[in-house]
Amino acid sequence: MDNKDRVLSTLENIDRLGTSVDINFRRMPKFYVRNEYNQNPFKLYDENEFKRRYRFTKLTVLNVKLPLIIANLKHLDNRGLPISPKLQLLIVLRFYATGRFQMVCGDLTGISQSTVCLIINNVSRQLSNLLPRYIHFPRNINVVKRKFEELGRSSIQHGLNNIIGAIDCTHIKINRPRGISHSEIYRNRKGYFSINVQAIVGPNIEIFDIVTRWPGSSHDIRIFRNSQAYARFLSGNLQGVLVGDSGYPSLPFVLTPLITPVTRTENQYNYV
Repeated sequence: MDNKDRVLSTLENIDRLGTSVDINFRRMPKFYVRNEYNQNPFKLYDENEFKRRYRFTKLTVLNVKLPLIIANLKHLDNRGLPISPKLQLLIVLRFYATGRFQMVCGDLTGISQSTVCLIINNVSRQLSNLLPRYIHFPRNINVVKRKFEELGRSSIQHGLNNIIGAIDCTHIKINRPRGISHSEIYRNRKGYFSINVQAIVGPNIEIFDIVTRWPGSSHDIRIFRNSQAYARFLSGNLQGVLVGDSGYPSLPFVLTPLITPVTRTENQYNYV
């Protein structure tokens, strides 16, 4: 009987009798294999497939996002295997883009769920620290007003004047918060748990202001009235007007659609 037959016979005895058998196997050293091909999405996917999965182009990730956070990210070790800042960023972008479970995102790159959790936490903190640097109203607000006016002129002869942003809220779906007694306040009017995020954007969909701290049951008006942007408009620090949907009140600095337009001018106003 050769060695292979002896091993098979021993394993059969263990399975049949349920007894422990002293097997003198030589302990093999641990080794880890990470598929380099699957680990490099920049080579694995073309431009379209990459953007479908990460919501950004390769150029944006490599030349814009990565240099911003790479200085503050270290090579993590996953049981001896280094995880580069580039791969960390891609894991987080995939998690943001798809909303998949952390374990699924880890399986795609051969990384454990606990390590993925650590990466998401670290990278998210680095990105949030950069928020004041990139999300703010432009210094030259007149350029924004002119671009909004040009957008209106593309549809009718005269566009709206003095517009500096468009405001709206969107619900970001989340799991039911655990460990808090008031988790139901995160359930929105459509029945699922969410965070109601307010954003003020410019003529090219650039974000000028964002508020991300309100539960899903909060109304858009309440979020706006308690925002820093609202206080800046009241104090005169921001000079201009926002456009919003009918969920917002008509204010000196907020234009909303007319509920029942009658005249041609009123219909044109709503159309713009």
